[in-house]
Amino acid sequence: MTMLALSMRPITVFVIVVAVAIAAVVLSYVRKWRLREEYSILWLLLSAAMVLLASFEGITVWVAARLDVTYPPSILFFVALAFVAAMLFHYSLEISRLSDQSRRLAQELSLLRGRLEMEGQPSTRRAQASDG
Repeated sequence: MTMLALSMRPITVFVIVVAVAIAAVVLSYVRKWRLREEYSILWLLLSAAMVLLASFEGITVWVAARLDVTYPPSILFFVALAFVAAMLFHYSLEISRLSDQSRRLAQELSLLRGRLEMEGQPSTRRAQASDG
């Protein structure tokens, strides 16, 4: 074992292991095309920040001193809360975009079905219903 590993607290090792596991899962999902690259960036940044803050505890203390925070670990909670808020906002934007797209596609489909019926051709839905 190296001197660095001997001097690390168990919680530090645990946080680093969890961060590496998060990064590995994210990369695995990207490789399997189950997660798009643009969404993976936030998770990889979170993993990197976790490793950085766990490895160098002085960063948290330094930031707390600069911001006049009396309890340095509370900065980590704030960063976590800010990350969750950013993710929720991002997903809200995506949901809004997908809702608009779904409504637009449903309206287009309705117009196309109406046009087909006006031309005398039954829509595929009615043709399937009469076959069944």
